[in-house]
Amino acid sequence: MTRQRLIINRLDADRLQRLIDAQQHDDELSLRLESRLIQAEIVPPDDFPEDRVSMRSRLRIKGSRSGDSELTLHYPTPEDGECMSLRSHLPQPEEQETSLALCIMSPLGIALLGMAVGEQITLPREDGQSDVIRLEAILHQPEACGQFHL
Repeated sequence: MTRQRLIINRLDADRLQRLIDAQQHDDELSLRLESRLIQAEIVPPDDFPEDRVSMRSRLRIKGSRSGDSELTLHYPTPEDGECMSLRSHLPQPEEQETSLALCIMSPLGIALLGMAVGEQITLPREDGQSDVIRLEAILHQPEACGQFHL
């Protein structure tokens, strides 16, 4: 499937820009995220398509190497020390819990933001292989439920 145009809702875009602006230095992940924001069509939250990933969406993805995962995309917290690293590792199927927290400041988090159900991306893994990640479903999207201020 060809990647569709990138759409991000205004509230997420504003919050993410504040996050980027608060960084003490320009790191690669902040630059990647800012580039996504610049490329995106920014829409009001109540016009945001239900088949797109927004912040705090709960997703089901399938990786060609990493298997199935259920993730919730979230903002960084003080406990997310390694969230700012360049790693894109997904736990192996035997390591997985029911739902995993995925920080936006990770290669996978940045790539999934604004992605539509059915789209796929290819990300490098720590072992040098590539993992083709497909967005299978959005299990919960705050905007679809009228939750704009999470």
